[in-house]
Amino acid sequence: MSQERMVNFAFVSTALLLWLLTAHLFAGVFDLVRPEWDVGIIGREFRLSNLCGMSVGVLGGIALWRDQRVFNLAHEVAGELRKVTWPSFAETRLSTVVVMVTTVLVAVLLALFDFGFRLLTKAIYGI
Repeated sequence: MSQERMVNFAFVSTALLLWLLTAHLFAGVFDLVRPEWDVGIIGREFRLSNLCGMSVGVLGGIALWRDQRVFNLAHEVAGELRKVTWPSFAETRLSTVVVMVTTVLVAVLLALFDFGFRLLTKAIYGI
C-alpha cells in the first residue's frame, strides 16, 4: 500500500470513527432533551442523530485532511511505519507462546507464594 493511500485511509477511518461516536452522543442528547426530535429519516434505523453524527464525521474528516500540520504529521507517521520491520507470523506465534507460558509460570509462582504466606500467617497467629 502506498504512503498516500495509507494516509487517506487513516483520514477516512478517523471520519468514520468520529461519525459513530458523535451519532451516539447526539442520540443521548436527544434522549435527554427532546426524544421526539430524533425522528427516523430513512426508515426507523437511520435517525436524525445519525445524520448529525455523519455531518460531524464528514466535516471533521475534511477539516483534519485540510489542516496542513495534521496532514504533514500523518505523512511523517506513515513514512516511519514503512521503515518498521514487522515480525513474521511464525515470530508472532512464538512470542505469543512465550508470553503465555511466562504468564502461567508467574501465576503459579505467585500462587505458591500466597499459599506459603498463608501457612506462615496461620502458624504465627495460630488461627
